[in-house]
Amino acid sequence: MTSQPDLASQTLSDPTLIEEVQFQDHRIRFGPTQTGWVSFIARQGQRPATLLAGDRETLIAEAHKLIRRRIAGKR
Repeated sequence: MTSQPDLASQTLSDPTLIEEVQFQDHRIRFGPTQTGWVSFIARQGQRPATLLAGDRETLIAEAHKLIRRRIAGKR
């Protein structure tokens, strides 16, 4: 059995690669990996959701969609 690469390890091991933005009371932390981009999305006190995407722009767009769905679901 071959081991699978940890997709987030490069980002997590080098804090200079991690970017952070705020969107509607959610914190989005993201950075590049060997195969694309990874993000961790959460409000204060919540467990983060993880998203993977092939490029930075797609990752941010999908993170915004996820946050909008979460907010709409609470109404």
